[in-house]
Amino acid sequence: MRKLLFFLSPLLLFADITLLQLQEAPSGRARNFNIWQFMQQDINATQAKSAYALTQGHNRKIFIKYAKKTDDKIVIESSRCSTLSTKALFKETNATCINKGLSLKKALNLTQEQRLSLSQNLKPRYESKSELILLMNDKPFILKALQSGEKNYLKLFNSLGSKNRQRYFNVMLSKERINALAKEKAFNKSIKYIVTDKKMFRMQESLLQLQACDLSAQSYFFLALNALNFKATTKAMFYLEIAQKKAYYQNNKDKALFWMYLISKEKSYLEELAQGYDLNMYTLYAKELLRVKYNNYFSALTLEDKKSKLNLQDPYVWEALLDKIRASNKEELEVLLKKYNSKEDEVLHAFIYSKVLKYKVHNYILPYKKATQDLSNDDKALLYALARQESHFIPSAISHSYALGVMQMMPFLIKALAKQRHEETKLNDMFDPYKNISYASTHLRYLQKHLYHPLFIAYAYNGGIGFTKRHLLKGTFLKGSFEPFLSMELMANTESREYGKKVLTNYVVYKKILGEDIKLIPLLEMLTEPIHTDRFRTRVLSSLP
Repeated sequence: MRKLLFFLSPLLLFADITLLQLQEAPSGRARNFNIWQFMQQDINATQAKSAYALTQGHNRKIFIKYAKKTDDKIVIESSRCSTLSTKALFKETNATCINKGLSLKKALNLTQEQRLSLSQNLKPRYESKSELILLMNDKPFILKALQSGEKNYLKLFNSLGSKNRQRYFNVMLSKERINALAKEKAFNKSIKYIVTDKKMFRMQESLLQLQACDLSAQSYFFLALNALNFKATTKAMFYLEIAQKKAYYQNNKDKALFWMYLISKEKSYLEELAQGYDLNMYTLYAKELLRVKYNNYFSALTLEDKKSKLNLQDPYVWEALLDKIRASNKEELEVLLKKYNSKEDEVLHAFIYSKVLKYKVHNYILPYKKATQDLSNDDKALLYALARQESHFIPSAISHSYALGVMQMMPFLIKALAKQRHEETKLNDMFDPYKNISYASTHLRYLQKHLYHPLFIAYAYNGGIGFTKRHLLKGTFLKGSFEPFLSMELMANTESREYGKKVLTNYVVYKKILGEDIKLIPLLEMLTEPIHTDRFRTRVLSSLP
């Protein structure tokens, strides 16, 4: 029976959706998600075409599934071209198809003869790409790329991946060359790739020669960290001041101030941070050092004990409400607060209330108490910290990648956990917050066998445990100047980097709410001590003589 269940479980992951339901549903992400599920049912080409026509925007996930169901030759051909193997590319004569299947990164791994042949096929319709591929045949490649112009150089630099950047682009550039590159918008992306990769040390030194240029706030922040690695503290402070002024989001303004304090140790930066309304890692750190109490959050709401007027487990309902909330002014939001004031509406009420307060008083509610009642305070704080960041506790939240529910569970993970738990589970079951939290708790128990610190668990929850292991074993989070902060800020994966800091802050606040007033600073200091944080580095250290 167990073997049979394992075989059937993938078929049971998708809801039974009809074309009529899709046609009657409002457009948006919820319908796109259901179209994606519909494409995986036993449907014919006509049904698939009708459903695909309902898709909002271009959606690659849906397109891939549609291509397997359709009899449309153009769609089938487009799908085939995008997945061409290297061997199949050489048999292809259609320039459009070659263009779809041949990335610059793939082209670099071909022989000179192969690149020449493919570039000739591309040239009539895709001349610029053809020229870039031909550049790879010239020796020395890097010099020819530079001579071809800044735009071509940056296109190659940003497209070829970290290993190829390390192999071909890690050279010391002249002052004139690096400043010419800095005039291009694409250079902002290049700065991130350079500064977050330890092996790009020659390019990192080249960045020290930059003069006045118009870059993003994030680029100036990375340039500051790069300057610090070369002990150029005056230059770092200069870049941080620009980053702080140019930053749009308060978190990024606070980040620049925090680093100005770390470098200068001037108390005025801490004092400014401690007065900030945003609750983030930087302001929390300042408040702790200066012993400034913070209470600009709410964890409980006064709500009525009555039946809710809506089903928030329905993603269509949530999408319509979210559109209404976004379009509402303060008076209209206050009307919504009065309308949705049932205890069953707790997460919705808190979401609206946060906006009424202009996000200066922060939402740290503790919903779904039955789902967390058997957890320790530590596990409870971690789960709430993640859920707050993932979905604001909305049970029917759907992400662009179709992560689902309160804990934003990915379909592939739901499938694996259903198998592990010997359960028949449909994806739409994840809109039940209690089932969603139960599945997430199973996953968290697995992560906690390898990772003991909330920051590293957050990295793994967001980016995967394999990604986290590789990051930790790169020599990050070791004792040294400006650690663990440099390791936190120089993580190349932007999403996981920012996610981890936010979850760590949430964790500290939730521990306080749950009666354990732990401090952020000792948690940060612990990050350079592997025995307290993770199994991966502890194993490596224990194997050393």
